[in-house]
Amino acid sequence: METIPNFDHPDVAYRAFVGCRTTALRNARGRGIEVFDVSSAGRWTHRWTVPAGDNPSYLLLDEQRRALHCVHGDGGEISSFKVDVDGRLHGLGMQSTRGTNPVHLATSACKDWVVVANYASGSVVSLPIQEDGSLGPVAHLLELPAKAGPHRTQQRGAHPHQVVLDPSGQWFLVPDKGADGIHTVAINEATGELRLVSTLEVAPGSGPRHLVFRTDGVIAWVVLELSSQVLRTRFDASTGRLEPIARTTTVPDCFTGENTGAGIGLSRDERHLLVSNRGHGSVVRYDVSPTGGALSSPTWTRVQGTVPRFISPLPDSDALCVANEDADSIVSVAGPSLVERLATTGSPVCFAFTHPSKGNP
Repeated sequence: METIPNFDHPDVAYRAFVGCRTTALRNARGRGIEVFDVSSAGRWTHRWTVPAGDNPSYLLLDEQRRALHCVHGDGGEISSFKVDVDGRLHGLGMQSTRGTNPVHLATSACKDWVVVANYASGSVVSLPIQEDGSLGPVAHLLELPAKAGPHRTQQRGAHPHQVVLDPSGQWFLVPDKGADGIHTVAINEATGELRLVSTLEVAPGSGPRHLVFRTDGVIAWVVLELSSQVLRTRFDASTGRLEPIARTTTVPDCFTGENTGAGIGLSRDERHLLVSNRGHGSVVRYDVSPTGGALSSPTWTRVQGTVPRFISPLPDSDALCVANEDADSIVSVAGPSLVERLATTGSPVCFAFTHPSKGNP
């Protein structure tokens, strides 16, 4: 673990953990999980580099247990770390996900389970969270329907790309890029058993990737990676069913290059929806209708890289944080022409934020 000599301990408003790709297969330049302290003025200061195996990519913070979990892209494992008060990570062990290329993870409503999407092998699994923050072996594996889409290389079968707990805490929503569907999955909080409840099928070749809910849980928007669109849906928390409403493009009509949709997020006031475009190298911002969630008035901001893989609102801010995987940079977007480089690090693909000043890790 690398330390920073003569670190001057700035005023720390929160901490940023950054997952980075590391392997030659991914043409990656990352070194592991990077830890930054962020001052109240928004200045990022590198604190630690944590070697964490191959491709420690998507991250999940368990602030209650002071633990960090990461899946290993292209592999078949999930690692856990104890987070100490200055952001150091100490290994708690590794578990198999009983699948290939785990790409996303989330906790259940009772905070007793981590649920992981195995992209390449088309499954979703649950692992119990132990008292010390570590994970136990897989409790249940749910194989998704082995349906393939029309894209010859990207849709060879079920490829779940994300797991999202709906605001009611009853259901996990699983966008399936390979099968052109969004699955609703229930979990038995006592046993970890997963059950497929329903599937919303979308147009062939769409490639659902990531999803975000409005806080009331009634409206959800889904990035359709392969068609570069956003699908607006209505969700019924009593049944777990999604209903499609409308599609909107994520790139300008005049754009003729190759593009895939990636990250999605809502502004704090839920007046704007944001989506990142890999290829066009932009984040598009839509105005959101406060009633039915309709999208309008798209504006595009170039983000100083062509592969903005992940986006997330910065804590306590209206600015958006963007991980430029190809440009080895993390930038903030505060408006159409307000893009600021926050940090430089190899092949960043995900970040998780916490607030140490409020008693968290």
